[in-house]
Amino acid sequence: MPVVVNRNTYQGLKLVNGSDYKALDVIIDEAYPGHRISADTILHFGPSAGIILAADSTKDFNFVGMPPGTLLLTPLSSKIECARIRPWQEHDVTRRGLPCTAAFACTDYKVQGRTLERVALELRGTRTVQVCGQGIPSQCDPYSLYVQLSRSSSMQGIMLLSRVRERDIVGNTVPQNMVAAEKRLEELSEATIREAEAWDWSSN
Repeated sequence: MPVVVNRNTYQGLKLVNGSDYKALDVIIDEAYPGHRISADTILHFGPSAGIILAADSTKDFNFVGMPPGTLLLTPLSSKIECARIRPWQEHDVTRRGLPCTAAFACTDYKVQGRTLERVALELRGTRTVQVCGQGIPSQCDPYSLYVQLSRSSSMQGIMLLSRVRERDIVGNTVPQNMVAAEKRLEELSEATIREAEAWDWSSN
């Protein structure tokens, strides 16, 4: 099963947030025995003791007690403290689980930098807006639009989950304030380079 890691765990081994792996096996925690609900299905109500992962980046790994070319990902604990944004939360809580999630579907943020043969895209916004009293998905973010459409290596590899709307494609440009911000960053970058090139590095 494909999974994507969502916490920086072992940075030296590239087991970091956003990295994708294939889950080969799950190590069951004996503290959470399974409940058989059918001939081929067992439910476990608790985190597993670990999950064995593999990828191209792990093919040369050979840890004692582990299958060759694999890594072991173990559960982590996260504390969720009371905050103003959650007025309903009365107590601090701690969640324990594997720092990964199934990667049959990924957000545009998680899939940046990857090239895939086949993709299924949802070219819609993440919010719901009211039009004539009816809730419809907002316009697709232009950055998200670019990231999604550029992940596939061919047009034939793109499948759309919803019918394309003209408003999501035609005239869907980056907001002017973002254009100005990007231009400002470019100017600062060029100024920094010019200043660095003018330094007398031999005196340091």
